[in-house]
Amino acid sequence: MLKTAAMLLISAGFSFGGFSLASYYAKRISVIREILLMISVIETQLNYACLPVSDILNLLCESERYENLGFLKKCRSETENGEPFPSAWKKSVQSEKELCRLLSDFTVHLERLGADIGSTDVSGQLRCCEYYRRIFESELALREETGKKYSKLFPALGLTLGISAAILMI
Repeated sequence: MLKTAAMLLISAGFSFGGFSLASYYAKRISVIREILLMISVIETQLNYACLPVSDILNLLCESERYENLGFLKKCRSETENGEPFPSAWKKSVQSEKELCRLLSDFTVHLERLGADIGSTDVSGQLRCCEYYRRIFESELALREETGKKYSKLFPALGLTLGISAAILMI
């Protein structure tokens, strides 16, 4: 009886691990999509409304589309407390541990985006947004391709490993 329960728990653990890895890849893709949407909104607001950075930040924070980008609200509160926008943006991005884990090397580009927004004229800021949009679009394409491969592989692999471990226990 105890051996059967152990086999079931081991199988369930491996299966859960496979599903966790698949959801990690899906979450990474959704975060990059939200960043691209954010960059698009920044470009639009700069191009057509010529809003200052603080107003664009307020607009981004009021939207519910950016549930994975919690650093936006932290940045707004920091700027409201008198922190300069570039340093508040950088601190906010670095304080989001989940975001840093998901994006790993690409948080540097996100930090630089905050340093470039509001530092030049409108055309310079638009060029910066275009530059970062291209970086994140290429990363999104790569992650979507990888996600398609592994989203089906990891759950099946976890289940197979769990069953294999259960068989070895017999």
